[in-house]
Amino acid sequence: MVKAYDWMVKCTPQTEWIEHKGILLWLAFFFIELGAGAYFVGSFFNSLPAKGIGWLLCGLLGGGLHFLYLGRPFRFYRMVVRPQTSWISRGMIFVSLFLLLGFINIVLGFFSITSSILSVLTIVLSFLVVIYGGFAMCCINGIPLWNTALLPIIYVASGLWGGAGITLGVAVAKGSAQMLTGVEEWVHLLLISFIILLFTYLISINYGTIAAKTSISEIIKGKGWYIFWIVVVIIGIGIPVIAMMTGSRSTPAAILYLTLLCELLGDLGMRYLILKYGFYNPLIPKTT
Repeated sequence: MVKAYDWMVKCTPQTEWIEHKGILLWLAFFFIELGAGAYFVGSFFNSLPAKGIGWLLCGLLGGGLHFLYLGRPFRFYRMVVRPQTSWISRGMIFVSLFLLLGFINIVLGFFSITSSILSVLTIVLSFLVVIYGGFAMCCINGIPLWNTALLPIIYVASGLWGGAGITLGVAVAKGSAQMLTGVEEWVHLLLISFIILLFTYLISINYGTIAAKTSISEIIKGKGWYIFWIVVVIIGIGIPVIAMMTGSRSTPAAILYLTLLCELLGDLGMRYLILKYGFYNPLIPKTT
């Protein structure tokens, strides 16, 4: 519990985006970016089921949870009036346009009608939806764990990695060997990128301010250690790496779906840690 005036001399955690109703925002960001990532990857393989699943995850789960998080949900339209200064406004515009145009594109695809312009627009919008959450956080100067250009890149890698995993699951369900091979290459590339980016991010943050060091300490060896080492490293990264070395062709479908679940749990765990252990610098720096 934070005592009065502690924020002046100690690092204090942000709580608005992770505690109580903040849990809804954590889940909303996860499903919005996961769904947009599935739509993005599914578009490159012309997979209508992957795009449909992505749209549902983004719109129903992500959008619904975000709507529930708002203090006055029916005034959400006010969030879009400042796109020139606010990443939250830009994000709401990206998500709204993506859901509208993505829905039209999916319906047209269902009737075997294609529109190149609409397809390109929805791919661009889905990418913007994946990346906006990272930008919304990294522009907050008071929290060093978030205030880094690496954060949006990590969120892109994790969102597309999760999206590629869902598309891989669709390929397995359809029994499409050609699609399976193509998506598997995406999954492997994004997995390796995510691992490199994540550990580069953690190491670079640890060279920052006292609040940055406190965040990393809490994640690696403090209260969040078991989530980081067990959920993120062992389950979320270790098991997918083993699956990558084994190859999807020689792996039973049930194991592939279990690997996808592990991947998503690891991503969810990492996002929780980044939100939970985002500390503000103290107002009065410690002198030596």
